[in-house]
Amino acid sequence: MNNSNTTALEATIKKNKIDRQLIGLVIFVAAIMVIMSILSPSFLTASNLTNVLRQSVFIMLLGFGMTFVLTTGGIDLSVGVVMALSGGMTGWLLSFNVNIVPALIAGFAMGTLVGAGNGLMVTKLRITPFIATLATMSIGRGVMYVWTNSIPFRNYMVGGFRFLGQGNVLGLQFPIIVAIIAFIVLQFVFRKTRFGRHVTAFGSNNESAKISGINTDRLQIKVYALSGFMAALSGIILASRLETVHPEMGKGYELDAIAAAIIGGTSLTGGKGSLIGTALGAFIIYLISNAINLLNVDPDWETIVKGILILVVVGVEFLSHSANKRKL
Repeated sequence: MNNSNTTALEATIKKNKIDRQLIGLVIFVAAIMVIMSILSPSFLTASNLTNVLRQSVFIMLLGFGMTFVLTTGGIDLSVGVVMALSGGMTGWLLSFNVNIVPALIAGFAMGTLVGAGNGLMVTKLRITPFIATLATMSIGRGVMYVWTNSIPFRNYMVGGFRFLGQGNVLGLQFPIIVAIIAFIVLQFVFRKTRFGRHVTAFGSNNESAKISGINTDRLQIKVYALSGFMAALSGIILASRLETVHPEMGKGYELDAIAAAIIGGTSLTGGKGSLIGTALGAFIIYLISNAINLLNVDPDWETIVKGILILVVVGVEFLSHSANKRKL
């Protein structure tokens, strides 16, 4: 079998695997809803499910950027602290009566520049993504403590900024609308643009991507900058929602974003990603949390269930990958 046929077969297999995984996730969500509707009458209500969706928005936005990073074969452990830095920058400027537009621009610039810095460390300094973004996470968290003097930012809420995290449009909470718009735009970019195709090609085989003429360094910098931008978006909306920015804001969110992407079918080894799956993964994480809360179960079980779910998904992917390699 020649290389072109092999590549086409691999692409078809990956697409079929994602489709099957999405179907499995939908069935899993449906099963949770059926079981919980029996165990808790308040679970299957519009207000409760809307609340779950609103809570999952922040991880969803992070997960969309993380999906691009993971598809290249990288990882971004800094998105949680970038949320804090970006939300903090916007809130800090607003507390000095800076106009909301430049305050928002500064917040987005903060996240995008930190993300691009991660990309530069990975491409120019040849630091592995795990170490580069781990260092950024550590430095950024330290900056937050020094910057805030361990005292949260408050007194920055203005009408327009409050709307970002707490507003409603036609009965739908604005953060949910932002997540829907972000999904539509990024899904188009991921599936229909040259940039999206290059992301998948690089993750599948970076040497082949280089040979084909793709500027792989620039591509990775853009991907990490995108991840930083999405973290900034999530952090700014969260700062509006919470009405405060504390030094540990976003802590642990990076792990939930990675979990959402993996549960949704994005491969840790690169070359395969699904934004639809990531959205479902984020929703599932908070659906489980909501179910545990309604059943008055010890919240520590949430972490255990999440870990088991990740192990099952990764295990199934490994077994499926091994079987497909034998087919090739």
